[in-house]
Amino acid sequence: MNHQYNQHFSMKRWSSLLALHWAGNRKRYLLSLPAMLGLLVIWEGFLVIMDRYSPLNDGMQAVTYYSGLLAVGTLYGSTIFSDLGSKSKGIAWLATPASALEKLLCALLFAVLAFFVVYNLVFYLVDIPMVELGNRLIERQHRVWAGGYPIEANPVFNVFKGMPGDGLDRGHHIYLCFYFMVQSAFVLGSVYFERFAFVKTVVAVLLCILFFALLEEQVIHATLPNGWNQSLFSEWMSSGDTLRAKAVRLSPVASLVLVGLLIYGTPLVFWTAAYFRIKEKEV
Repeated sequence: MNHQYNQHFSMKRWSSLLALHWAGNRKRYLLSLPAMLGLLVIWEGFLVIMDRYSPLNDGMQAVTYYSGLLAVGTLYGSTIFSDLGSKSKGIAWLATPASALEKLLCALLFAVLAFFVVYNLVFYLVDIPMVELGNRLIERQHRVWAGGYPIEANPVFNVFKGMPGDGLDRGHHIYLCFYFMVQSAFVLGSVYFERFAFVKTVVAVLLCILFFALLEEQVIHATLPNGWNQSLFSEWMSSGDTLRAKAVRLSPVASLVLVGLLIYGTPLVFWTAAYFRIKEKEV
């Protein structure tokens, strides 16, 4: 089905597909904005009311940001190919004159890029005034802790600086990379599971985590010499709590390559799998 469009990418055809997708989903997208905004207002307002001394410190803002991003982003990613769950809509979607690559790129533009930009706009639209409100309330009521120590004004969390107090995230944005890894799995699940894609993908992700945990514990750890344990992703140690500690580490280049493949390669693998799944459905 629609095989003649699967051979190459056409910007004109893709632009038409973007317009068609927006026309069909505009109402749902626009209604989701006040929903996200309202939930953030309720949650951060609750924090301001409950914490009299340091509401909305940058750490709590970061937890709110990443938790909301993961929850809403995965839910949205699992619905991006929801038309495939309906026979009539699925046939119409597969018959749309666009290649599999164009359909995938259209989905990624809305589910990955556009959502990420919009989520950040909504978050800071709520977060900046709520942090200011919290600081004003502290200033009017008290400026010291119970022991007399001064309370500094809370800064606004900066996503580009990473999780406060986490030097590794500050330099490599591990939390954002983890989010894109997980969300790419839900985008793939939206193609593979025609019904209840979100729930089925959650189960699939948890099973994969369980599988790798068992693999590490029962297979990899069992093959290590007696007394040796894995300390980090690319480091193994023996008698790590004594002065006779020994360690085996991969070279910095090998470690960087492995971590890069895991962080940046996983979304590409899942998106590529989604592309071939779309092609299978169109045949």
